[in-house]
Amino acid sequence: MPYYLHEGNNAVGPFEPGELARRPGFHKDTLVFPVGEVDQAAWKPAQAFPDLMLVLDTLPPPPPSPSATAASPEPPEDVAAPKWDAPQDKLILIVDDDDLFRSSLVMTLRSMNFRIIDATNGLDAGTKLQTQTPDLIVTDLMMPNQGGYEFLRSLQGSSSARIPVFVITGSVINDATITMIREEANVLELFSKPLNMTKFLLAIHRTMNTQPPPRRNSIF
Repeated sequence: MPYYLHEGNNAVGPFEPGELARRPGFHKDTLVFPVGEVDQAAWKPAQAFPDLMLVLDTLPPPPPSPSATAASPEPPEDVAAPKWDAPQDKLILIVDDDDLFRSSLVMTLRSMNFRIIDATNGLDAGTKLQTQTPDLIVTDLMMPNQGGYEFLRSLQGSSSARIPVFVITGSVINDATITMIREEANVLELFSKPLNMTKFLLAIHRTMNTQPPPRRNSIF
């Protein structure tokens, strides 16, 4: 089976296994791509293909060339591993008057190394925002003193207006209210209680650009 050879940022070839084995600098860790494949994930070291290893084992090693001493070729950019941000660099503000629900969210997100501050209503959250700037706000709607609607409006026109917001509510709200909430420029997600934790955590990691967790099905 012929293969393309990864040299620099280009795919060259195709070459038969014997031709590849005789190329200066070709070794078991050189990246190759089988002819006929279409997925970029098919780029693999030569040692992953038995026919290439058979040829390499039966031929004397080729003399090194000046280019062979250069750094090993890097994989194509489009198959490089994603670059995640560190959870410990992200601060999340959780606003909810339900102590049990709020503490559950705090505990779950802290277990993933996010930094967390919490508040019991909009006024409490506004005080926290005077001294700290979170990367994300997660807020309930129905809360005493200042509820989620008023809190969302208070963010507009302030230094916190660009902070992304997730809204979580246990209330039954009509389509008009949902539309009104989503019209707030910084509201990215709207969740209902009981909370689907899998979808919530995936949205958290997507927004924070942190590595998603393993799939789970817990709801609370």
